[in-house]
Amino acid sequence: MEKLKNAIKSIWMPALAILAAIVISWIVLTVSGYDAGKAFGALWSATFRNMKAFGNTLNKASPLLFTGVAVAVSYRCSVFNIGTEGQFLMGAIAAGYVGIYCKMLPGPVLVVLMFVAGAIGGAVWGVIPGYLKARHGVSEVITTIMFNYIALQFLGFLVRGPLRDTSQVEPQSFKIADQAYLHYLLPDTRLHIGFFLGCVIAVVMFVWLFRTYYGYEVRAVGYNATAAQCGGVNVKTTMVQAMLISGGIAGLGGAIELAGNAHYLFENMSPGYGYTAIAVSVLAGNNPIGVIFSALLFGFLNAGSTAMQRAADVSASFVNIFQGIIIIFVALAAVSKMLLKGKGKKTEKAAKKEA
Repeated sequence: MEKLKNAIKSIWMPALAILAAIVISWIVLTVSGYDAGKAFGALWSATFRNMKAFGNTLNKASPLLFTGVAVAVSYRCSVFNIGTEGQFLMGAIAAGYVGIYCKMLPGPVLVVLMFVAGAIGGAVWGVIPGYLKARHGVSEVITTIMFNYIALQFLGFLVRGPLRDTSQVEPQSFKIADQAYLHYLLPDTRLHIGFFLGCVIAVVMFVWLFRTYYGYEVRAVGYNATAAQCGGVNVKTTMVQAMLISGGIAGLGGAIELAGNAHYLFENMSPGYGYTAIAVSVLAGNNPIGVIFSALLFGFLNAGSTAMQRAADVSASFVNIFQGIIIIFVALAAVSKMLLKGKGKKTEKAAKKEA
């Protein structure tokens, strides 16, 4: 019974935020002269019209799932990893090198090597800011954002220089080997294993965080680093390990995106997955299992944005407004919860004092 109550408490906030966002967005569209019913109907149809549309939604959700879990893991250790965008790109770059220059390998071996390379690339890009925070107290917010831009510019350098396929007009790398493409799971769809592998990673991270001693250490540091250190936890090592794992998950997401959808490197291969992942993780309460559902929601919105524009003449950018409204309500609910908790403590202290 207690577990059921805790589960209900964990989902009421995001559910209420989504409902409030729908109501506010409906009002805004109506006041602006748009047919809100047609707009939201187009969003729904773009995802659930047929299996092809649903597969497209899962593909849109896949990179958000990996980067969202990455943010959730680091946040549990009280490390604000704003750099999953750069870690995602570095994972794709590392996987791209393997996919381009190891074409002699058989498909399964090549795919596994690409995934390993992607995870290593993202982990390296994540562990550096983690070490700087743990060893020298450098703000991870600043360093991870800086590393995002370094990764983006490095990708631009590669696709315009050493890896450029000069047969193409737009700057892009050579394609990875054909046998490295992820197979589509259903006919007439582009659905591959990426989203399902992300679900496995989310479950593994949930078990690791909430059912293992090492996960307990991560959460202990996140709750109170001083108390954790007094309890024998190596706070600095735990922070570095959390960023290592977080970056590795984001980098794996980049490798899967390359093998499953892009098949070559280009400058805009991430339209801000790492930044959207922060919203995905916040909506899920930084719970890896919850990230699965919030990633699906954001994938659903991204997949249906162009359909909404075609059907109701509503700009595809309105989806970003809708996402922003959701996050605002989640933040308001979190702040309200903190204020009520603080008020409850003050009342309790006052009652004890009177007693």
